[in-house]
Amino acid sequence: MTDVSNTDMSKLLAEAPQLKGWPLPKWIVAAASEIGQREVEGAKSNPRIIEYRKVSQIDLPGDDGIVPWCAIFVNAMLARAGVKGSGSGMARSFAASIGFERLSQPIVGCVTVISSNRGAASGHVFFYTGENGLMFQALGGNQDDAVSVSMFQKRRLVGHFWPKGVPHPAQPYDKPVKVAPPRGKKVAAAAREAKDA
Repeated sequence: MTDVSNTDMSKLLAEAPQLKGWPLPKWIVAAASEIGQREVEGAKSNPRIIEYRKVSQIDLPGDDGIVPWCAIFVNAMLARAGVKGSGSGMARSFAASIGFERLSQPIVGCVTVISSNRGAASGHVFFYTGENGLMFQALGGNQDDAVSVSMFQKRRLVGHFWPKGVPHPAQPYDKPVKVAPPRGKKVAAAAREAKDA
């Protein structure tokens, strides 16, 4: 685990101030360093997003505006931390992967899978960073076409997952963490994600 206060995590802490001083898994630190990476409009790709495919060893053709990359991003950040991911570009692959255990409750840094309205096999995947009464706070890729911290409805939960063989955080960091409700443009972004996913 890495203590967020000892690293350059200003973008993450601006969106998730509840994590100040929190011991974070290495994959969260890696993911936080990517906040702000965004798709390029048109038939081009952001080279950094293409790099996530290489790091995750998920070789899917197509530009970043066409290829869903939330699972690619999660796999790439796990790989950067030396942790084996699901090996798939599908969000729900973490729910079926023998390399991950299902958690009874979320912990900061766990892989969270939610459903989408595109069919039973589709979904969205991200790293859990907190929650309020109705929403999960998510650090992930392909969230409004970027790496960002966003909010998603809890009612869409498929499950929370942790890499097998990686120790869980020690108490009191082994429990869900509360965040303030989103306001303004974050509410609109969360509503848009709920509609698009």
